[in-house]
Amino acid sequence: MLKDESQISRQARWQRKHRAMGLCVLCSKPAYKGWRCKKHYEQHKITMRLRYIPKVRGRYKVGGASLPESGTTPKKKTATKKRAAKATTKKTATTAKKTAAKKATARKASAKKASAKKTSTRKAATRKTAAPKKTAAKATAKKTTARKKATVRKTTTRRKAAKG
Repeated sequence: MLKDESQISRQARWQRKHRAMGLCVLCSKPAYKGWRCKKHYEQHKITMRLRYIPKVRGRYKVGGASLPESGTTPKKKTATKKRAAKATTKKTATTAKKTAAKKATARKASAKKASAKKTSTRKAATRKTAAPKKTAAKATAKKTTARKKATVRKTTTRRKAAKG
């Protein structure tokens, strides 16, 4: 069942030797239950309790330290301490929100600046290259609008003459 001494690590060998002598496998003090001393037994019990928190409420209270053996319950926080704790958590939450908002606005502002620089350079480049084309395009646009206006005038005069 157990591996041979030559096939296991030196840590496992050391633990086996201490178990055989009745000592804690973690600190070499006398074993309390199993192969742990009282201190390490309590620590292990707490870690195992915290490892799997039950979903059913009220089975046992999950806390960092176990209750003392005398059966007394730990003292409860006073109302003032609770209020102070809530106030500090609220303050830290609001400051965190404010800093996050400031960072977001700073990012937006820097992004706007960068995009403004890009668009200004693009506009300058398009102005230089397309300047002669725009004047020709404007001239043709003026001609077409003048033609449209003339045809509109002719059609309205024909309608008036036909009615009158």
